[in-house]
Amino acid sequence: MKGVVACVHPIAAEEGAKVLEAGGNAFDAAIATAFVQMIVLPFSCGVGGMVSANLWAAAAHEHAIVDGYMRAGSLVSEDMWVQDHLGEADVSGSSVFADHRSSMGYTSICTPGAVAGFAEMHDRFATMPWSELLQSAIRIARQGYAVSPIMATRMRERRNAGQEPDFSTRIAVTQACARLFLQADGSPLDEGYVLQNSDYADTLERLASKGPREFYEGDLAREIAADIQANGGFVTYDDLRDMRAKTYAPKKGRYGDYEIFSDGPPGGGPLLIEALNTLDGLGLGALEHSAVDYARFLASTFQLVNEDRRSYLGDPAVIGEEPGELLISRRRADVLRQAVREGVVGAVPPAAEDTDTTHLTIVDKDGNVASITHTLGNHSGVVTSGCGFVYNNGMNRFDPQPGRASSFAPGKARLHLMMPAIAFKDGIPAVAFGAPGGNTILGGMVQAFTNVVDFGMTAVEAVLAPRIYGEGSTVWAEAGVRSDVLEALTAKGYHTVRYPGSLAPRPLVQLVVIGADGQLDAASDPRGEYGLAWARENGVT
Repeated sequence: MKGVVACVHPIAAEEGAKVLEAGGNAFDAAIATAFVQMIVLPFSCGVGGMVSANLWAAAAHEHAIVDGYMRAGSLVSEDMWVQDHLGEADVSGSSVFADHRSSMGYTSICTPGAVAGFAEMHDRFATMPWSELLQSAIRIARQGYAVSPIMATRMRERRNAGQEPDFSTRIAVTQACARLFLQADGSPLDEGYVLQNSDYADTLERLASKGPREFYEGDLAREIAADIQANGGFVTYDDLRDMRAKTYAPKKGRYGDYEIFSDGPPGGGPLLIEALNTLDGLGLGALEHSAVDYARFLASTFQLVNEDRRSYLGDPAVIGEEPGELLISRRRADVLRQAVREGVVGAVPPAAEDTDTTHLTIVDKDGNVASITHTLGNHSGVVTSGCGFVYNNGMNRFDPQPGRASSFAPGKARLHLMMPAIAFKDGIPAVAFGAPGGNTILGGMVQAFTNVVDFGMTAVEAVLAPRIYGEGSTVWAEAGVRSDVLEALTAKGYHTVRYPGSLAPRPLVQLVVIGADGQLDAASDPRGEYGLAWARENGVT
């Protein structure tokens, strides 16, 4: 076996597999896969977004996080929107304004970091030419691809009335975006429609021929900056020119015999590590899967970790390193573990995170591992004429109130929940995993991982097993979790909500289990297709 690719979209997975078959390594395949995802998942990721990559180069024994975060433009100020701020959206946690200024349009755009992140990854770890790795995405953009059920459903998504714009409203914010993704009558594209995007192909051709810095320093950068500036945005040419990826050693936690590595703040890795540090020592594997105590331990852990998220997670360059280090410390885990044992129920609902994200997990025959999450946030609806790609709307997750961990500041990295992970056993990668899905990422990743290491499940079994999630005082469960378990949790003080379908819409865990003999076992979570099909059939928006 040349290796394995697990990702959300089958076309992207196929193109990544072709790179492995042609002799490329995991990092070559990851770059090709990611750029194809940018084409076939245009609202989930793109050159206008951000990336967090967890990378293990086996021969060199080099382990690095490469982060290409979105950053606030240099023209923002801490108190610029405080007078008009109406609070947080109930579901997504986006800042709410009457004119949706932080959720769509030019004022919602942060400086994109995705291209810088993938370029850094290529320079450090890849073996194939940058220009060659972009060719699959260029070809698919020109030839076209069929709009998937997920994409068609999301384009018809209705957001919280009065708090966030509907998806079709967001798409129509610029004529260039509307021409790409709306039909002549203004309705979204239908499932199966063959979408061609020659402008995006041209943009990628420019990046392929001139190199990735064309996006930040070349004529393309000038076109991007001129459009944003002409329409009242905060990102300047200098912001693009100064954008660089950040490379650093991953943050580390422990769960039983495994060391868990993920990204650092303002990413979500510290939350994953805190949760597994907390569960370590609770004997989860000795319990019956999905029984009351199993569910209670997970629910309390998720609730308490999500409370810490609001208090301690932010850009360390602005708020300092100490809050992030507290999250991954054993002393903090000891405090939370005792609270879990005592049955403490959470109290503070965290701000929710946008779910329009994607992930890929790739392992090659030489043991190289790439676990990569990338996203647009929820997308701005802005397409610069002739460029073909949608920009991020990263400004929606900053706090417009001054003096807080996520308040506006020029150049500040945007808080997010991407937490690409690799678990090692005896110094060798054993499990590589990650997921899109906003607030549900944490619960999905913890359960998929513990299903493998505590319950001996295969990769497919691990991603399909019934899940629960915990935020505030609520336990949210898939229908596969028994009703008597939820009744017992209710009696212990939890508010329980049961999703009516066996598989919820998200998160979509992309999991690769690496055997001691190098055998690879992979699974791509099918929840998106199943959950959204249920929603469509039952009129849920």
